[in-house]
Amino acid sequence: MEVRPGRTGNSRLGGRSAFWLGLLASAGLLAAFAFFFLPKDDIGDVLTSANLVYVLPSLIFYFLAVWARSYRWGYILRPIIGRPRRSLYPVVVVGYMANNILPIRLGEVVRSYYTSLREPISPAAAFGTVAVERASDVVALLFFMAAVWVVLPTSGLIDELAESVPGGVPVLISLSVLPFVGVVAAMLVVSLVSEATILKFTATLLSPAPEKIRLRALGLAENLIEGLTVLRSPSALLYVLLLSLPVWLLETVMAFVIAFGFDISDSFDSNFEFFAAILLFMSVANLAGVVPSVSGGVGPFEFFGAAVLVAMGVADAQAGAYVLTVHIALLVPVSILGFIVLLMDGTSLRSLFKGARAAPIAGDTPAAAEAPEPGPCQCP
Repeated sequence: MEVRPGRTGNSRLGGRSAFWLGLLASAGLLAAFAFFFLPKDDIGDVLTSANLVYVLPSLIFYFLAVWARSYRWGYILRPIIGRPRRSLYPVVVVGYMANNILPIRLGEVVRSYYTSLREPISPAAAFGTVAVERASDVVALLFFMAAVWVVLPTSGLIDELAESVPGGVPVLISLSVLPFVGVVAAMLVVSLVSEATILKFTATLLSPAPEKIRLRALGLAENLIEGLTVLRSPSALLYVLLLSLPVWLLETVMAFVIAFGFDISDSFDSNFEFFAAILLFMSVANLAGVVPSVSGGVGPFEFFGAAVLVAMGVADAQAGAYVLTVHIALLVPVSILGFIVLLMDGTSLRSLFKGARAAPIAGDTPAAAEAPEPGPCQCP
């Protein structure tokens, strides 16, 4: 009997545990966010005085950021598939939509499987390229965060911010440093250690497992490593990191535009400090994704994002309402577009999720050879 990934009792138990852990973390952080940053006496006045018209032009910059992501991803995929046969933009949009709806970032799995339907690549190798993307995102956000600490008058800011974070300074430092350490360590391992060595080490770890499971796991590892090919070229890796900068600058410009609707600029002496503060907010709020949460990072984004702004002098209700608006603008429009893309492509999120769960994890044959081709949509 064939053993399919994600179908064993232990996998189900682990998935359920991760889901409940994320749900509890999101609920706790949302409760703390509402308590600290949505005071009943002020939030009504902030919302009625906010000019939400700024959200509409801000979306231009967000979807430009999505285009920048698709361009970067195409470069990461190039050593494996060459020039993509079809546009990657709709795949990125669908991946975002899936991440915003499915728990524990299962959207990355759906995106990898969807890619294998459109391009000659295995789902595991596609997932490896997505992992490279996420790693470069972390490095870019940490770079921006460090740059802002230098240019902003941040005396005492860490202490003020730590007062809003459960666990204080140790937790704040851990959340700031651990992602960087983990990402850099993973990149160094992949770039400095040969593929044969990694596979040999993996085989040693898996030696106690039954032969069928061991062979499938080794096949998965081999395909996954294939997706990390770009890390083996220092110049290519540097280019990927450079391509990550405009992605996050464009998303920051989106949040910057929305901030004018909430008069956030009144809390800063210059537009330069204002933009730097929004860049710091976006960096911390997105890096907070390392905290377990439900779909779309709901909870960590709101709490840590608002805490940063309040620590820099923005009023509680003003920061809370603004961060909530930014997150809604990040989640809802791209999710709607993702559903439209799938509708035009003649498929559904449910079918992609089922296909991703049942997709073969070993072998070099792309899923496209075993699954029906999606509809004729040639989305931009």
